[in-house]
Amino acid sequence: MRSRRITNALMALALTAAAATTVAAPRAARADNDSILTLGVGAGVGWRHAAGPDEEAKMKFVNQASARLKMLWILGVDMSFDLTKDDDLTKVKDGELRYAAKMRLTALLYPMITSSFALYLGTGIGAADKSELFSVTSPGNSYHLGGGFEIHFDDHLTLDCSFYMIVPGYQSVKGHVQKLALSIAEEEAAAIANGQEPPQSVNDLPLPDYTVGDFITPTNYEVMLRIFVFL
Repeated sequence: MRSRRITNALMALALTAAAATTVAAPRAARADNDSILTLGVGAGVGWRHAAGPDEEAKMKFVNQASARLKMLWILGVDMSFDLTKDDDLTKVKDGELRYAAKMRLTALLYPMITSSFALYLGTGIGAADKSELFSVTSPGNSYHLGGGFEIHFDDHLTLDCSFYMIVPGYQSVKGHVQKLALSIAEEEAAAIANGQEPPQSVNDLPLPDYTVGDFITPTNYEVMLRIFVFL
C-alpha cells in the first residue's frame, strides 16, 4: 500500500509539473516527448519472471518510478527505481543468481520515431544499490536486454511498454557455481567416508549439465507498463 501511495504521489507531482509548464511557456519554447532534448518522469507496474537452472520460476510484482532523458531524437537513458518493499532487492545472498534489482540503468536507441509512436531498443545494468550501477561485476549486478515502445497521447503524456530479458550478473553466476561445486564436494566426501568408491575422474562426479542457455534465456524477463510525463 505504501509503494502505491508513493507511485500515486509521483504521478500527481509529474502531472502538476507538466500542467505548470504548459501554462507558463508558449508552445515554441517547450520541450516535449520528441524534442532534441527532453526529460520525462513517470511510474508503472509490471512483472518479473525469472529463475536459475533447476529452480521453479515465479512471477514477482514490480512497482517502479522512472526518469527518462531523451537526446538527439534517437538516444536515451532510463533510470528506474523499484518501490516494492522487498529485502531480496537489496540484500545479496551467497550463491544466489541475481535477477531482481532495486534499480536499473538502461541505454536506449530509437530506430523508429513518429509524432505518435516510438520504438526503442535497450540494454543496461541492474543493481542492489547505487554503488553497483556503474559496475558489471558486483555481487548485486544483473544485466538486461530488450526493448519497448512509446505511445504519445499528446506532446507530453506517453504510455510506455517494455520487455527485457534478464541475465544474472557475472559475480552471481560465479558464486552460484562455486557454491554448487562445494556442495557436490561435500556430498562426495561424505559418501567416501561411508565406504563409497571414490571417483576416478571428473566425469564420474555428479555434475549438473548446465549450458549458457540455462542462464541467458528469454524465459527470464521483466515486463513493464508505465506512464511518462515529458516536461
